[in-house]
Amino acid sequence: MKPLKLVMQAFSTYLDKTVVDFEGLNRAGLYLISGDTGAGKTTLFDAICFALYGEASGSNRSSDVFRSEYATNDIPTLVELTFMVGGEDYFVHREMAYYSSGKLKPSNDYLMIGKELVKGKKEVTNAIKNLLGVDATQFKQIVMLAQGEFSKLLYASSNDRVKIFRNIFHTSSLQALEDKLKEKDKELGELATKKKTELDTLLLSLSLKTEEHYSSATLPHVKAYLDKMQDELAIKQAERVKQAQLYKDKHDHYFLLKQDNERLEQLEKLEAERTELLRQQDAIAASTKTIDQITKAIAIIPQEMACLDLEKTIQQLQDEEKALLTMQDNLHQQTLAYQEVLSHQEELTAQSEQLHDALQQANRALEFVASIDKNQKAIDKNVQAMNNMQHDYEALQQVIVKKEKTLHRDQKSLAELPDFKVALSKMEQQVEQYTDRKSKIHTLADQFDQYNNKVENYYEAHQLYVKTLKHYEAQESELNKQYELRMQGNYGVIASQLKEGVACPVCGSLEHPHPAKRIEHVLSDDRLAALEKNIGSLKRDVDLRYDEANEKKTAITVSKQEMVLLKSDLKIEEELDKDVFIRLLSDITQKKQEASKSYQETYDQIQFLENLSKSVELSLKEFEKQKQRLIDMEKEILRYKSAIDVAKASIATIKRQYPDIESYSKDHVASLTQRYEACKQKLSAITKMGEELKRNQAIFETKQQANRSNLEKTRSKYEASKHDFEEAIQQRFENIDAYRHAKAQKAMLEKMKAEVDAYHVHKGALEKQIETNKKLVEGKKKVDLSALEEELLQQERSNKEQDAHYYALENSYDHAMSIYKKMVKIEKENKQVLEDYQRYHNLMLATTGKNNANKISFERFVLASYFENIITFANTELAMLTSGRYVFRRRSEAKGNGGQGLDLEILDYESGTYRDVKSLSGGESFKASLALALGLSTMIQNYSGGIELNTLFIDEGFGTLDDESLSQAIDVLMKLRETDKVIGIISHVGELKNRIESGIIVRKGERGSHLTVTA
Repeated sequence: MKPLKLVMQAFSTYLDKTVVDFEGLNRAGLYLISGDTGAGKTTLFDAICFALYGEASGSNRSSDVFRSEYATNDIPTLVELTFMVGGEDYFVHREMAYYSSGKLKPSNDYLMIGKELVKGKKEVTNAIKNLLGVDATQFKQIVMLAQGEFSKLLYASSNDRVKIFRNIFHTSSLQALEDKLKEKDKELGELATKKKTELDTLLLSLSLKTEEHYSSATLPHVKAYLDKMQDELAIKQAERVKQAQLYKDKHDHYFLLKQDNERLEQLEKLEAERTELLRQQDAIAASTKTIDQITKAIAIIPQEMACLDLEKTIQQLQDEEKALLTMQDNLHQQTLAYQEVLSHQEELTAQSEQLHDALQQANRALEFVASIDKNQKAIDKNVQAMNNMQHDYEALQQVIVKKEKTLHRDQKSLAELPDFKVALSKMEQQVEQYTDRKSKIHTLADQFDQYNNKVENYYEAHQLYVKTLKHYEAQESELNKQYELRMQGNYGVIASQLKEGVACPVCGSLEHPHPAKRIEHVLSDDRLAALEKNIGSLKRDVDLRYDEANEKKTAITVSKQEMVLLKSDLKIEEELDKDVFIRLLSDITQKKQEASKSYQETYDQIQFLENLSKSVELSLKEFEKQKQRLIDMEKEILRYKSAIDVAKASIATIKRQYPDIESYSKDHVASLTQRYEACKQKLSAITKMGEELKRNQAIFETKQQANRSNLEKTRSKYEASKHDFEEAIQQRFENIDAYRHAKAQKAMLEKMKAEVDAYHVHKGALEKQIETNKKLVEGKKKVDLSALEEELLQQERSNKEQDAHYYALENSYDHAMSIYKKMVKIEKENKQVLEDYQRYHNLMLATTGKNNANKISFERFVLASYFENIITFANTELAMLTSGRYVFRRRSEAKGNGGQGLDLEILDYESGTYRDVKSLSGGESFKASLALALGLSTMIQNYSGGIELNTLFIDEGFGTLDDESLSQAIDVLMKLRETDKVIGIISHVGELKNRIESGIIVRKGERGSHLTVTA
């Protein structure tokens, strides 16, 4: 990330709109920000950090105080930053929310990514985070070394460094893996314990005395226990069957004897019951006679009821005759009243006709009055509309004249559009050519760096090969020497045993003037064998180092050929070095920017003309519509004039026909209408009165005739019915009193019938039962069953006790079998659980570091590897800053927990000891912090798919350095310019001002600060 341009307004000490152009500063690579204390030097860093992340560059400052104290309510606080990432330019705008006149002015944040617009404070921050690959905290720790925070990364604990590196190197997934494995390990461990507890609980419920806790032998023991119970159940079941059959035989014999006794007793009872029924025969005969009398009475009752009904009907008809006489008197009175009213009907009819004619004439007059009013309103409306239309007509004429001039001018501009499009196509090709060349130069620069690295790697590999070869030759020489010593030692041993006159076993001489001396310190066989084995290993190392060096030499040749081909393609004649690449990239970048700027200007002009073309097309259509509208307006004005003339003529015609038309009113018509309706209502009432009188007379005559006819017929029916009833009484009863007595007992008829029927049915059934029982007990006598009953009772008790024992054993067996099946199921489940638990437990131990000596988790192990690379890069800078006195080292010793692995210490070559970084002095601490920051930045650049943070801002810290250290720090920062890195420094140190030419000078003013950029 490189800043290109910064714009501030009403931001902290900068009230007026202030623009900082970083283009020249970026080309310089190193620049100084100096000026008055409190003028706003650090504010520049705050503005960049605020533009990117919406917060200050230091943790001790809040973004809430960024609004300038000099700003009025109409001046918003805003920061705009144009910056480059990956060769592409981006633009971010941040505008703070603030209160103005008691109302909150909302924030306005947006980011331009190509043609895409990202809006909203959080959305912009997230997009920046994704673009740069770091959040605000990481950005400030890596890119912005602010006051008071410069040494935070140096002094950070192992845990703090994990948090910093985790997002940079994307290892949060490893931490998530650790957490998931811990959760799974705990879950499976608890599940295995739960299964074991379940098995122990089930085992205890069996109450086996052989074992208390579940083990691998438990299931076979339980199975044997179940088999034993099953055998015992089979024995008890056979005994139960035998006893049940014995009881059944005895019970069947007892049942037959008891059945005979019951039949004999029943026969005695039946015969006694039959004797009692014979005593009731006379009473049953009397009841039968009474039933016959009641039945006869019931047959005559309908005739009696018919006579009574006819008597009632005759009485009702006589009462109706009296009511008809009263109705006749009323009709007479109504007839007299109708004749009196009828004498006025002719007068009312004449009056109604006169009122009707007058009302018709008044209504016609009112219609003409309404027509006059309507026409007058139409005249007023049309006059107003015609005046308005005339005004619009004149205005439209002026608009058409102006639009005609504008269209002519725009069509002239559009004639240039084809030329602009041709130019844009050529510019686009030129930009693509510059882009392609820049990409190839970058590729060539990478190849150049890779080639140099490969040369260096080959040199290191060759040196290692030579060193390994010398060590091998030295060891081989030592082995030969030891073999020679061994031989001389052997000769010495033989020589020590020689005797004069005895032949030497080696040369055969009898004389031994110069015997070999015995060598005391000779290597043992085991040590010689070990030395031989070591030499064999060294020989393999020599071969391996030779192959590695040869392989790297081949890689150099391939890399050089690739570089030569690309160099030829780019037509670069001069020898390659960093300055050449910087110049080439600077030139091509400048050309590309100029071409892109021209392209954008031409593109914008084409867009303007294309939009203008659409606008002209729409304007032409609108122009034609307006001309047509003008014609329509002329026709509309003529139509209004015609309508006014027609309405005036209609009013004149009506007034000629009805000179007195103004005398007619709605009240006059309403009065005539009311009188006419009253007259009509009176005539209608007379008509209704006559019709009602006729209707009532007809009803009276009809009722009177029908009533007299019905009375005569009913009397005739009554006489005939009364004669039939009296004759029926004489035929069936002695007198009327006998009939009435039988009739009074009507309610008892059903009961008496039921008693008689029941008697006869009972008697018949009794006779059949007696006959059947006599046949069944013929030749049999009653037997005493008490002894047999006692014997059955004892047998039943014995059987119940036996069943109780059996069912108890069966329940125990079922319970034990159920537990056994549960055990088998849980054992199967637990086996899989234990396998999963062991697997996840081992993984958990491995990822959390609990099974390794250093107690370092998997994520920390990975981050430690990255940290080692950071330290390697940082040591290169630290060696230059400290003249080779200090070297960083990652402390790998464990302290009994997993929170280690990223601790840092420093090797002091003067004392030859390792020290804690916190023991460094102020100046040493600054140099160490600077080296570590530069190492981290370099590591990030080289990280695969890494983050492009090739800008570093340093706020103070140089004042703690002596002259030599300051010179070393400046040399290191100067050298970084060669790596395409840009460094901005805030400092008051005079030596920096002398050494660094480019910079920004900030000065205080009466109402805010001002700055000057020198590149």
